[in-house]
Amino acid sequence: MNNIDIPSLSELILGSNNILLTTHLNPDGDAIGSVLGLYHYLKLAKKNARIIMSDPVPENLRFLDGISDIELFDENGNYDWFGTLDLILILDLNEISRLRGLENYILSSKAKKVVIDHHLEPKDFADFYFIDTEASSTGEMIYKIITQDETLRINKSIAENLYAAILTDSGSFRFPRTDEEVHLIVADLIRNGADPVRIYEEIYNKNSFNKIRLLGHGYSNLELFFEGVFCLMTLKKEDFLATNTNNFDLENFVESLMAIDGVKVGVLLAEIPDADEIKLSFRSKGNYSVRDLAMKFNGGGHLNASGARVKSESLESIKKRLLEESQNLFFKNK
Repeated sequence: MNNIDIPSLSELILGSNNILLTTHLNPDGDAIGSVLGLYHYLKLAKKNARIIMSDPVPENLRFLDGISDIELFDENGNYDWFGTLDLILILDLNEISRLRGLENYILSSKAKKVVIDHHLEPKDFADFYFIDTEASSTGEMIYKIITQDETLRINKSIAENLYAAILTDSGSFRFPRTDEEVHLIVADLIRNGADPVRIYEEIYNKNSFNKIRLLGHGYSNLELFFEGVFCLMTLKKEDFLATNTNNFDLENFVESLMAIDGVKVGVLLAEIPDADEIKLSFRSKGNYSVRDLAMKFNGGGHLNASGARVKSESLESIKKRLLEESQNLFFKNK
């Protein structure tokens, strides 16, 4: 695996002309904000840049500048233009399967491929890797790449997108990796046009009525285990049907479990409508490594925030395994 430092990566980017940006399926705020922040920088640098993704942008992120330039991958589309690419930048993921249908196109491309990410244990599929597991977010890493170029100044579009990226992946600046440097970066983004009040309002305070109804279904199904330290929210297909919602409406559901007094581990189990698939979202406090728990289900992520997807297994079976694995990892004496 070839690691690349910021100066070398900056040189590689500036030496390329036709650049593709992409990120993981079910994109979150860090994924979208990082991709768009880097995209606006590439446009300032006069690069021919495109963004393509496997899944649509969540409703609460569609206010960000540049959303209309994102292309949604179509399995029946014509992608001959992949042959013209010089460079492919893969953001906020370290496992090629999380690109879904894009995977084969990217692997077969002759363009140089660079992974920019802050997750642990990247898989070896790209030419270069810029990995910083101590970063609060991929957005923080993109800021450092952009500011390596002293010829261009961060504009409002870059600032707002990167602010959104860092805001969401740092848990609104409360997760452990939110250090002094992160606040200095955020201060610079505000100085260059990011509006903290507006961005927070758009991301967190403009939920649809149906999404809140779905959250209500989740709250009605809450269960506590292991003396109240572990909280489980379960959503079945009928909950989505009853509220006319889908899996893209699940953003921030699992985070809300961490506000319950005494809870150290929160998990969301959700049956994906129109798919034989279960989505698992994990959150924790302190040294409870939900990443270790997610890996039991072929998932991954961070110490306190991880995810997984399981196909062709019932909700009841997964729940049983989840509780067994959780007891083995965290609660052997409970």
